[in-house]
Amino acid sequence: MRNGLIALMLMLTVPAAAGAAPIGDIRLDSKVKSMRKAGVGPVVYPHALHDKLYKCSECHPKIFKDKRGANNMSMKMNMDGKFCGSPNCHNSQRAFPLYDCIKCHTKVGAK
Repeated sequence: MRNGLIALMLMLTVPAAAGAAPIGDIRLDSKVKSMRKAGVGPVVYPHALHDKLYKCSECHPKIFKDKRGANNMSMKMNMDGKFCGSPNCHNSQRAFPLYDCIKCHTKVGAK
């Protein structure tokens, strides 16, 4: 009986622990000064949308480290084919092009 209860508890808790907790929108604002200079606001990255469309392993860890603040991204790096500019991402074929700024960047002063 005891082993049955332990097995039941494991069946109920392990699947929940195995999957990562859902992540909502991520605000990317570490480069606020350069964004202001470029006339754009911070990026609001819709992680939940990407999570529905792609497998985690398509991005993590080969394109993005999955730790907050670990990806020192810049627009230049994106344009050079890294991060969002990776060949299989925002390249005008799989998703909208990087130069469509307002698709990712909020307006200056927006919160």
